[in-house]
Amino acid sequence: MIGTTKKPLEEVLAALEGYHRIFLVGCDGCAKICMTGGVDEVAALAQELARAGKDIICEATPERTCNVAKSGPVLEPLQDKIAAADALLVLGCGGAVQIARQVTEKMGFTKPVKVGLNSVGHMDTLVPGTMAMEECSDCGECILNETGGICPVTRCAKSLLNGPCGGAEQGKCEVDPERD
Repeated sequence: MIGTTKKPLEEVLAALEGYHRIFLVGCDGCAKICMTGGVDEVAALAQELARAGKDIICEATPERTCNVAKSGPVLEPLQDKIAAADALLVLGCGGAVQIARQVTEKMGFTKPVKVGLNSVGHMDTLVPGTMAMEECSDCGECILNETGGICPVTRCAKSLLNGPCGGAEQGKCEVDPERD
């Protein structure tokens, strides 16, 4: 899953400066799990934007906004709403923002597509409802077959692949003393 965090409202409003009518797009996949872009979070941001003077034209939350096969069928029936919007604001990962742009361009629109979240890495949760932790850095050089399923690139603060670092003190990581 792609981890996301909410951008501060001030940053979102700055990105929307000059745009009044906003079409909000969430993500019922990763962003929902991160509690940053599901239906509830989209509705909450819509209220905040309305209080800031924005006119929310529509709210849509595809199952996986980064997947054109999932987002296209949700957005295509809303073409009249997209046409009425000055800009789209996507509460999803960077991939979701780009797919929303591609889908709307395919419909013939060249609307600004703005992002309301920060993508913070490839995450997973060990226990549902708890804090997600980064498990994969998407480095493109996966060595999990050689490391027993533990990624040293992600799990080591220094991404060391060649044994314990010189900064280890009494078997503990110098960056994270809780880590062996």
